[in-house]
Amino acid sequence: MAQTKRIHTLDEIRGFCVFCMVFDHALFTLGYMFGGEFARNAFDFFTFISPAFAATFIMICGISCYLSHSNLKRGIKILAAALVITVATLTVTPDAPIVFGILHLLGTSVLLYIPLRKLLDKIPAGLGIALSAVLFFLTYSVSDGKLGTEPLTIELPAVLYESGYLMVLGFRKLASAYSDYFPLLPWIFAFFSGCFLGRFAREEKFPEFMYKPRVPFFSMLGKSAFLVYIAHQPIAYGIFYLLSPLTDKT
Repeated sequence: MAQTKRIHTLDEIRGFCVFCMVFDHALFTLGYMFGGEFARNAFDFFTFISPAFAATFIMICGISCYLSHSNLKRGIKILAAALVITVATLTVTPDAPIVFGILHLLGTSVLLYIPLRKLLDKIPAGLGIALSAVLFFLTYSVSDGKLGTEPLTIELPAVLYESGYLMVLGFRKLASAYSDYFPLLPWIFAFFSGCFLGRFAREEKFPEFMYKPRVPFFSMLGKSAFLVYIAHQPIAYGIFYLLSPLTDKT
């Protein structure tokens, strides 16, 4: 089978999303771990838009998953890195650990896609994208105890949230605090939407302009997204830790 043409615009969008996430995490680290008031206010200000970048990043990962021939290896590698991050944050920031962050989500989604692929392949791509979008918005507020979106919401049974054992699905204890929390509901539907879009990528049906490189910096970040994501948080924490004696934490 001929190799599918690289869609450079997807690399660039993924790179831009990674850049935004690095920026977002840096604000969180400086603002909430080192007491920087301006960074904390900036982080809170951008909170409303950060899910859009996360959803786009996850969707593009779904496209890559559809095109990949080594999903088992990729999924295990991502989950192994996620486990390291969990252990590290439980040690460094036990009050707000990363128990099921974006890497946990991606690794789990990739592994779940392997047995589900034959079933999902029976769904027409357009219908699959539409269903994924509907289910994403329907389950977006699950971690807040609700189904649906305002003004039409349904309160979910409190018993689902009491134990915390279902936090992977989104049924976390409502008073609990996790940083970088990306449960399967709703985020796996953003991932599945990318898997359906992957069919258009394999058939090279994306607009022609998307196959041409335009922004090398973001393209480089997009191609190195996994390494950048793994490395950026400890680097940011180390820099802020070294600089903290020189600042007045404002």
